[in-house]
Amino acid sequence: MTKAKKGISALLALTTAVGLSACGSAAGSSGEAEQGKLDPANPTKITFYSYSLAAPTMKAGMEHLIQEFNDTIGKEKGVVVEAVADPTYQQYKADISAGKPVDIVQHTFSTLDASRLNLGFKAYEDVFPKDQLEEHLKGIEPNALELGKIDGKMYGLAFTFSTPIVFMNGKLFRDAGLDPTTPPKTWADIKEASLKIKAATGKDGFGLAPNNGWTTEGLILSNGGEVLADDRKSVKFAEPAAVEAIEMWQDMYKNGAHAVGAEAELAEQFMAGNMGMYITSTALYSGIRKASEAGGWAVYGTGLPQFGDKPSIPVNSGSMLAVRPDSPTKNAAVWEFIKFVTGDRGYTIITSEIGYLPLRTALADDPNGLKDFIDKHPLYRTNLEQLQRIHPVAIWPGEYASEITTLFSDAISKSVISDSNVAETLQKAADEINKMIQ
Repeated sequence: MTKAKKGISALLALTTAVGLSACGSAAGSSGEAEQGKLDPANPTKITFYSYSLAAPTMKAGMEHLIQEFNDTIGKEKGVVVEAVADPTYQQYKADISAGKPVDIVQHTFSTLDASRLNLGFKAYEDVFPKDQLEEHLKGIEPNALELGKIDGKMYGLAFTFSTPIVFMNGKLFRDAGLDPTTPPKTWADIKEASLKIKAATGKDGFGLAPNNGWTTEGLILSNGGEVLADDRKSVKFAEPAAVEAIEMWQDMYKNGAHAVGAEAELAEQFMAGNMGMYITSTALYSGIRKASEAGGWAVYGTGLPQFGDKPSIPVNSGSMLAVRPDSPTKNAAVWEFIKFVTGDRGYTIITSEIGYLPLRTALADDPNGLKDFIDKHPLYRTNLEQLQRIHPVAIWPGEYASEITTLFSDAISKSVISDSNVAETLQKAADEINKMIQ
């Protein structure tokens, strides 16, 4: 793209963002927006767009979360949340373009910068009371608070996410002479166990969808590689350490240690009891647990595998809450909902009924919180432990977020499932991306 075209594109993005947020209240000298007065007799309606509402394993838990707010805090304060299911992350964009009120979005991390620039999403520091914001964020895992920041401001508060978990079918492990209570620790261990399971049972030993969109980054980081430079002006996934990590993954495909399929296909295969190990988010845990109980096999879990003696570096899946209230009253109403769903009660529901991490980690040891649930499902301890060393998933530069996502995903998939030269495939994609963003 020429400099002139880039300049025009940036100007259009800026104009759009200004236009979309122009109806918002003016911030005071501190940059903090005015808070309107809520009235229980005349409740303020706000909209919440959620992809979890469209997912069978998450829908009931998310509905409970929203309904409990409406029945309690919402009724007391004067706020009604209207939920909109958004399975493909496109409905909120269409409704913003149509001029409809879109106040809160369960937003993915990778395209946050694009929404900030083009769709009028606002920084928390510019919308909510500073003292209340600081107080509310106490108790949330500090690493999680960094995930939705751009240029030092929070454009998204981490909401529902997981670290990568290797789910294991205990029956297939034992049928292959393996002990699921001493799970594989390294990628070499994963390959060895996978081949043993396939040889003993005829079923696939391992699966990680090439189009998973997030665990791939942890795999690269765990081998000492990088995905996106700290200044977000170049990509690093074609450098030697990253290439070596993807070559390991390709080798598993070539040698029969890996199931073939996209995310939905691998999830279905594992839940049917036809795969020994599957890496995914704990968002699927409730579905996996029910499937294992119905199929008569026990499910076990462990963390992201490591390369040799190098500790693994997980990244986060899931979502943040991005906001764009358009009046002082909406500011206050949105803030009440944010506080509830990311508070103690909110995370108790999110973890126990949906499966994501409790980002208020103290709940895991609180008898009045999640202690009984997590003691019953110790897999979550692995998830919480990985949270201590989590690395933020890449937030791609906004102007090209969609193009970068596609180029990166396609290059990884081609590298893993074909006989292509991994270094050349990744370098070609990196060169294309770097031309865009430099």
